[in-house]
Amino acid sequence: MNEINIVTTVGLDPILLHHFIKYYKQLGVDNFYIVVWGDSKKVKYKEIVDVLETHNLEIYKDLRDVNTGDAKYLTDIYNDIISDKPNEWWIVADLDEFAVFPKPLKEFIQEDLVNNDFAYGLVLDRVGENGEIDELKYEDDIWERFPNVGLVSHNIRENNNIWCGLLKGKYELGVGQHGLKQINFDINKVKIQVHNFTWKKSDIQKIKYYMKLWKPGTDYPFWINEYVRVDNYLKKNKKIDILDDKFLIERCTGDKFDSYSEWGDLLMRGKTGDENFYKLLVGRL
Repeated sequence: MNEINIVTTVGLDPILLHHFIKYYKQLGVDNFYIVVWGDSKKVKYKEIVDVLETHNLEIYKDLRDVNTGDAKYLTDIYNDIISDKPNEWWIVADLDEFAVFPKPLKEFIQEDLVNNDFAYGLVLDRVGENGEIDELKYEDDIWERFPNVGLVSHNIRENNNIWCGLLKGKYELGVGQHGLKQINFDINKVKIQVHNFTWKKSDIQKIKYYMKLWKPGTDYPFWINEYVRVDNYLKKNKKIDILDDKFLIERCTGDKFDSYSEWGDLLMRGKTGDENFYKLLVGRL
């Protein structure tokens, strides 16, 4: 089969970039398209370059100070890059999205996606020990550092949990990378777990940064509401309550697809028309 490409953006979190590259190299991704994006006063440019050199990679595009924080522009970045190779497979993933497959990546594409040029995933959250908002370090095993898996963002942020980041470059992603333009969502194409490492100390700092950048008003992006909900939850709770039943949290210290036992039940609920599951998929906004 053709080579597999991946594209992501980075600005504030070179440590997560290191773990992202390490993981996707282990999966067998061939080509990395790393875009630096964000406010040049905040972007950790030197650290990013150092991480890339460690992995024998380099910056593909430098888009500092170009439409910083604009969700639509982020999707435009992705669509522009993948369109350069329309007949090849791409993983389009934000830096905190680690896609977990039921079998080796290239085997999965060849065997499970016969006559299909894309697949959906469902986002699951990774949470620190005892629900703590932990700091990630270069030397950490990221899966052990954040051993708890569940549906946290859905219940706190009320966001869209669908991911459409495995596709051929001929398609065009919709804003937020939750689906493809002019193609209706199909629950039967949900085949990938996307483990989201977004409950780290650096993420909470990022939330506060964007809340200052986009103060609530008539012209602020709708997704800032998600950050406000996170801020309110953590002001009240200080950490994630991993015993809260609605989060469906289980301890899964590795990256194995079958380690989260709720997975099959979640998909079955979707296929049988469970209204609450539909809300989980598409968010409530």
